[in-house]
Amino acid sequence: MTLIRPFTLSLCALALLTGSVQAGPASTLVNASFVDGAQIVTGTPELADFAAALRQVAADAGAGCQKSEYVVWNSQAGLEAQFRQRLTGLGYSFTVLRTVDDDGHYVSFQAKKTEGSLVGIWADVDGTTLLGWCTLAVSKPAPAATAAPPAASGNRRAWPAFGTFRAGDLVQVYTPTGWRKVEVIEVGVQPGQRGNFEKQYVVNTPGQRTWNDFYAWGRVAHLERQPYWTEFFVGDWKVGEMMAVNLRSDGTSAWNEVAYASASDTLRVRADGTYEWKDLSGKVTKGRWRAAPDGPGIVVKDARGRDWTLRNETNITEERIRGLESARLYPSDRNEMSQAATRPLKR
Repeated sequence: MTLIRPFTLSLCALALLTGSVQAGPASTLVNASFVDGAQIVTGTPELADFAAALRQVAADAGAGCQKSEYVVWNSQAGLEAQFRQRLTGLGYSFTVLRTVDDDGHYVSFQAKKTEGSLVGIWADVDGTTLLGWCTLAVSKPAPAATAAPPAASGNRRAWPAFGTFRAGDLVQVYTPTGWRKVEVIEVGVQPGQRGNFEKQYVVNTPGQRTWNDFYAWGRVAHLERQPYWTEFFVGDWKVGEMMAVNLRSDGTSAWNEVAYASASDTLRVRADGTYEWKDLSGKVTKGRWRAAPDGPGIVVKDARGRDWTLRNETNITEERIRGLESARLYPSDRNEMSQAATRPLKR
C-alpha cells in the first residue's frame, strides 16, 4: 500500500472541486448513484499518482484496469460502511485487500460477481474522501484449494492484524462446526485500552443484530483465499502441550490448580510445501502439506497416514501472558483428540 501515500497532496487539491457539479452523479461502473455531494473527477491531472496506485492494486489481483472511475466528496460518518453494503446489495462479494491507517485511512479492495470484478482504493484524508476503482480486464484463474505455494516465499505471512476488518465487513469465523460467514458488528478495543472484547470482533449473521458473538482476531479471516491462509503456518511449532485445571479445597478456602504437560512433538512447516513431524519417540514423518479445502489452514499427515488440519487460534491470553502464537491440530479421525500447537510470538 506504499504507493498510496504520494497522492495525498493531490487529494487535498481535489477537495477544492467539491460542489461544482450536480449532486449524486450516477456511477459509470455499476448500476447505482453516489450520495449527494459526490463529484466524479475522472481524468483530472492531479490523479496521476492515485491512478498509478490503483493500477498496482489491479496488477496484484492478476489483471489490469479496463475502465476507471474517480469520485471525491466531503467525508461523512459511516460512508465507507454504506458503500460496502451498497455493493453487497448489487450482488458483489466485497474483500478488503489491505488497510493502512497512517496520515489518513486507506483501504484497497476487490468486489466480485459473475459478470466481472472491480478493484479499488478508498481514502479518507483531512475530511475528504476519494474513491478510485476500475473494472478488471483479465483475471487469473483462482488457485486450486489444495495447492501448496511455490518455494519463492521464504517468510511467513502475518495473520491480518486486529482492526483490519471494520464494522460492516463480511468475514468468516472458525466455530466448533467449521467456518461461518458473518458480518462484523463492532471492533473491540486495542490492547491496554479499557473496555470489553479486547482484540476481538463482535459478529453476527449478516443483517442481524441480536445475540451477537465475539471472536479473537486469530479466528477471523477474509472470505476469499489469501496468501496468509497457508503462509501464516510456516515455521516451527511445538505440538501436544496439555493443561489440566482442578478445583482444590482445604475445607476453608478453594482455589484452582493448573498443571501443564510439555509439548511432546514438533512440527516444522516449510514455505516450499514440505513438513517434518517429529513425535515423542523421535520418529520423523516427512511429506508435503496441502491447503485446507474449507478455509485458512494446512493439512499434514501423521506417521499412520491420517490427516490433521492446523488452524490458527491466536488470542490475547496466550499472546500477553505467555508470548506465544497458538494454533490447534484437528484430526480427521473423530476418535482422536485435537492437539495444541504453539510457537514464540513474532514481533
